[in-house]
Amino acid sequence: MNNSNNNNNNNNNNKEYGEHYSYNTSSNGTGNANSGYGGNYGYNTSGNGTGNANSGYGGNYGYNTSSNGTGNANSGYGVNYGYNTSSSYSRNNGDSAKDMQIRKKAYKNGLITGTLMGVAVILILMFGSNFLLNKLSNNKSADSASTISNMNAVEDKIKTIEKYLNQFYYEDFDEETLANGLYYGMTASLGDPYTNYYTPEDYEELQKSTSGEYCGIGVVVRKDDNTGEIIVYRVYSNTPASEAGIKKNDIVYSVDGQVIEDDMTTDELARLVVGEKNTKVDIQVIRDGETLDFTMTRKQIQIDTVSYEMKEGNIGYIQIEEFDTVTPEQVKKAIEELDSQGLNGIIIDLRDNPGGGLGAVKDIASMFIADKKLFLYSETKQGERTDYFTTGDVLLEDTPMVVLINENSASASEAFSGAMKCYKRATLVGTTSFGKGIMQSIYPLSDGSALKITIGKYYLPDGSNIHKIGITPDYEVEASEDEQTDPQLDKALEILR
Repeated sequence: MNNSNNNNNNNNNNKEYGEHYSYNTSSNGTGNANSGYGGNYGYNTSGNGTGNANSGYGGNYGYNTSSNGTGNANSGYGVNYGYNTSSSYSRNNGDSAKDMQIRKKAYKNGLITGTLMGVAVILILMFGSNFLLNKLSNNKSADSASTISNMNAVEDKIKTIEKYLNQFYYEDFDEETLANGLYYGMTASLGDPYTNYYTPEDYEELQKSTSGEYCGIGVVVRKDDNTGEIIVYRVYSNTPASEAGIKKNDIVYSVDGQVIEDDMTTDELARLVVGEKNTKVDIQVIRDGETLDFTMTRKQIQIDTVSYEMKEGNIGYIQIEEFDTVTPEQVKKAIEELDSQGLNGIIIDLRDNPGGGLGAVKDIASMFIADKKLFLYSETKQGERTDYFTTGDVLLEDTPMVVLINENSASASEAFSGAMKCYKRATLVGTTSFGKGIMQSIYPLSDGSALKITIGKYYLPDGSNIHKIGITPDYEVEASEDEQTDPQLDKALEILR
């Protein structure tokens, strides 16, 4: 084992048989481990580098932590991992309305087996990681031998399960589905609904949903966990869905003749609805017990995540439905138009806003907070702290302000409202927010799939973390069951007048 701090250094370990470790810390370097047989580890921490592990047979791990790098693992046969943590990832502190529905995946074939296999592979990764760290720091050969033994036992069990399934399962199954079940199982076993594996199709759709643009009909759906039904949650204006007459709370029954089964996820439904521009899609919904048929033509949808109007007394009202990449520009436009009419106060409505991107919410907060101030900070389990500051591009510095929140205001919505409360920039009205004070990062994988991983907690400027607690408003006001009245908005208007 070699531990070096040169600017440009390569560290290699090559054997025909056995346990092989290569370790390199450098500005630009490579850690490689190659053998004919055995457990092989290539480890590199560098400014720009590669961690590789290659063998003819066995458990192989390529590990790299770098600003710009690659983690590779290759073998003729066995369990292989290529792992890279780099600055080239998108950081996300929340979820879009659609993304909040992406949870534990269930396929008809392979879910249970995939989950078991996923847990097994996690054990391999845990054992391998612990073994590597022990080797690097303490060089405990006894622990090494024990870990290799455990790793081989788990690997053998995976092979045995695969053998039994191939031989005895009563129906044919798709190997890719089984593999995806394994990957889903790895993340699902953590018990964290925000840590997810995305197939290439899932990830492509996630990117579309958070960009605010896609080709479809213009609805957001949610899944009822009790009934299994997929229900229309929101219909965007000036879209094929709104023009056809689709309404909130419609139950989606079928798409192009395919009946929506209870085990279908919102992702799978979205892939049926989204398609090429100017193509037709037939959708059946159930409304008040009656089945209704709609035929719509897909078109490019740019989601208006922001709506606004001037209330009586020159009180501006801006509703933000979620924090997508298009949202800051839409909020800026709303502020400028309302301000041109003469603002006496501003209401930001974040009720039922599930969150979104950190960059988007930070930019919007900057429009209301003067100077460059701490917006929030995050901490990882290793104690690494990252601070996020407003940009200083303030648009409404002194205008009186109220923020509306409720129990469905989550994540980025809570970061925004929490910062406004900490700096006494706004009065909060409504009910206690959801309580999501953790951050996720998305790590794209080489095959087009991706992992979203909860990387740490975030803290408001006053040092508080609101995870599973939420933010308590200054004025607690319950919503009305009568959709014709809005006591929360009425209270906000009362405060500003």
